[in-house]
Amino acid sequence: MKLGIIGGAGLLGATTAFCVATEGVADEIVLTDVRENVAASHAMDIGQAVCETTATRLSVGGLDDVRFCDVILNVAGIPERSAASRDDYLRGNIAIFRELAENIKKWGTAPVFVSATNPVDVLNYSLCEMTGLPRERFIGYSRNDSLRFAWAVSEETGLPVSGIDALVIGEHGDGQVPVFSRLKLRGGGAFPELGDDAKTRILNRVNTWFAEYQKLDSGRSSGWTSAVGLCRIIRAIATNSDEVLPCSVIPDGEYGLNGVSIGLPVLLGRGGVREIIEADISGVERAGLAAAEKKIRLLIENLNL
Repeated sequence: MKLGIIGGAGLLGATTAFCVATEGVADEIVLTDVRENVAASHAMDIGQAVCETTATRLSVGGLDDVRFCDVILNVAGIPERSAASRDDYLRGNIAIFRELAENIKKWGTAPVFVSATNPVDVLNYSLCEMTGLPRERFIGYSRNDSLRFAWAVSEETGLPVSGIDALVIGEHGDGQVPVFSRLKLRGGGAFPELGDDAKTRILNRVNTWFAEYQKLDSGRSSGWTSAVGLCRIIRAIATNSDEVLPCSVIPDGEYGLNGVSIGLPVLLGRGGVREIIEADISGVERAGLAAAEKKIRLLIENLNL
């Protein structure tokens, strides 16, 4: 499997390249970035770091060099800055995606695109619309929401995060919907009952995480967390894994939704999205999903694609 990374010189591109190379998921990783010298330094460094344990090759090239990749990870975007919401990045990042879409239309190929640029729901849908390629080939990264939900539940219950199967659907942002109704213990067994006060504390941890991180004003995204999650998604695509993963995808009637990209549980494979899993969720959670869909749709409509 050949992986291309657009934005390979940045924090998220480089850390994901390292994680994927370490696992030997890809035969080759091509880094492309306007800062070609930085991308080249990452390729040289990562290549030597993993050469004793995997056969993954790293190289550097331009956009035309990733056109024949099986999977393209797009992490290109405007620089991170203090922001109240991920939506604040939309104006700058949609311009980058428009330019990328024009290049993709000239390629004559249809790789699987994994986008991790915010606001990811709007941008993942926009890239699909602007290129005209099949919706199954467009995946937006939103797994961090589910991980942080599991972390918040762990903080409340004392259970290890590794033993909690948690799911967040909806928007990757303020419209996220933690699905309390399907919290599970990995390996089976009944999940401990959570009272209303416990749920409120969990939601407060989930909902304030982004603001707390932004207060640090570090100028960086959560690169290591996202890189580990992206590696998991890329591995699932490469291996046709049966693991159900939360991703922002474009439904075609599932959950009564269409015309947006939104976080849902999916099975992934070599062609992208194999199946959107319709989980049994509560009425309150379904209402939250509908509200998230409405918000995302409005942002898309305002772009006049």
